[in-house]
Amino acid sequence: MDRTSPAPELIVVGCPSWDRLVGPEGEVEAPGGSGFNTALAARAAGVDVGLVAAIPTHLLREIGRAFGPGGLRREGLVVRDGPITSFHIAYDEHQDAEYLDFGLEIERTLTAADVPDAWLDARHLHVGPLGASSRRQLEFVQDVRERGFSGTLSVGSFHAALDEDRDAARTLLAEAELFFLNAAEFADLFPEGPPPKPTFVVTQGSRGATVHEGGQAIHHPAESVAVVDPTGAGDAFCGGYLAGWLQGADPIATAAEAARVALSDYGSTALIDQVAAHVAPRVRIDPDRIQRVARMLAEEATEASLDFCGFPFPEEGAPWAVEMFAMATLHQYGFWYADIDGWVEPMYGVAGGRRFKGSDFIWQAFTRASEEDPSVLDPVRSASEPMLFDLICTDDSGTCPVPAVESHRALQQRYGEALSGTGGFTEILEAANRSDQPGAALLERLATLPGYAEDPLAKKANLLAIILANRPERFLDLRDPESITPIVDYHLMRSCLRTGCVEIVDDDLRNRVEQRTWVDEAEEEEIRQASFDAIQTLVELSGLTQAAVDGFFFSNARRVCVEQEDPRCDECPAALVCAQRVDLFQPIIRTTAY
Repeated sequence: MDRTSPAPELIVVGCPSWDRLVGPEGEVEAPGGSGFNTALAARAAGVDVGLVAAIPTHLLREIGRAFGPGGLRREGLVVRDGPITSFHIAYDEHQDAEYLDFGLEIERTLTAADVPDAWLDARHLHVGPLGASSRRQLEFVQDVRERGFSGTLSVGSFHAALDEDRDAARTLLAEAELFFLNAAEFADLFPEGPPPKPTFVVTQGSRGATVHEGGQAIHHPAESVAVVDPTGAGDAFCGGYLAGWLQGADPIATAAEAARVALSDYGSTALIDQVAAHVAPRVRIDPDRIQRVARMLAEEATEASLDFCGFPFPEEGAPWAVEMFAMATLHQYGFWYADIDGWVEPMYGVAGGRRFKGSDFIWQAFTRASEEDPSVLDPVRSASEPMLFDLICTDDSGTCPVPAVESHRALQQRYGEALSGTGGFTEILEAANRSDQPGAALLERLATLPGYAEDPLAKKANLLAIILANRPERFLDLRDPESITPIVDYHLMRSCLRTGCVEIVDDDLRNRVEQRTWVDEAEEEEIRQASFDAIQTLVELSGLTQAAVDGFFFSNARRVCVEQEDPRCDECPAALVCAQRVDLFQPIIRTTAY
């Protein structure tokens, strides 16, 4: 790997996980992972930490909050095919753990080749219990030494790793300066007592910890603390100890504080909170650029935004149009193909011999199906036919070309279940029109419907409101246009990034956006929220409606600032005010919101 970033002070090897924790009070899902907890604790104590880990395309929002400028370094994360690492742990009333199951397949793919070249100059490397295998740990250490790493080394253990290969575990001792393990593992590995080297840090739960160094053992009792969940406390102790050791502070005091924090919430949650508080913004809004773009919009954009009438939309007067728009808008998301590395190409479908891109295929498919058989819009049918979406969206090849089709099937059924036994979406629209603020009333109701409710920025809900208000029939009596907020999809985000209205200030994130590789949930959320705020400001400064501003950017993004070929800046009405950051792309992440 070619990396330009300088090495962190500490490299930790081990994957974040998403765990099921079962205790006397029930089951909780929480973030975790041995190496992840160690890295978090060391970073919270002030050490610059890079994590080497395998992840499935992107980090969940809760985990991703800890990465970025000021948090954990993420250049060592590698995308692999497979589910996130996981543990299923049960605790009895004494907080003794039983590992019911664990999914370590993705962690077992990690090798020394995954350490970025620039990180080989790090001061210290900590290797967690990779895939519960001492043999893998030993191979990793030996291979990273061959690659040129010459810093100090520590190793974390796990009972299953010791059982898997005790000879490998003992060979590791010759490589390491520090060896971390719990009391049961220590007793099992060294029934006759430990060798004089390396230093052994043995955690003993509520009884504290003992450090074995140079043939001497010093016990450090623990202070009494409130315990919400013991998961990961030993790994946090390890990270705190390393931080104190590397910084010349009291390792035990730093370790004890890290463990106390870890014990105060489930899994890694409290440690993530500590680190996330110091993560700097990844993106920012450029007020000067927004001013210039707003002036351009006032001159170039018009109120004559799309009327959503005529091919590929229903013709004026179609009796089923309201129900069709409500159902088809539900599926306005995710029209692109990807592989393990990221974005590949837009989605196309062929119908009636014509090739349609993305959303146009969905509109055309639902319009055609509704014309041929309006019963496809019946909520009861949606709820009872799992493959109805595929039937509606079958193209000339006889297959459904829509990516992530399972999510569309599920939304179609849930939407049908929610409206079964009612007057359908028409009843919802009629109730909204009786309100003093029809737009706000409709959006409030949509926020409770499956497929619309999941998006905090309500892209599809706002789009549906604009469609119903702009149709020639004026299905929605939009007397409160101010209730409509930005319709933030990937075309709009790409426009905000390329014009410079939104700027990515995190170099690592910017690189991944340029390369069209996967981004994390927390990163996408930040880009999308900044784009929302930028468009909101453009509406206010330009004096135009949301519909007009959205219509301009949507049309421009599909006409000249396209995603599958070089932008035609010489044809763009925004060329003189645009930053022309044409290498930037929309964030690549699977979501049902847009």
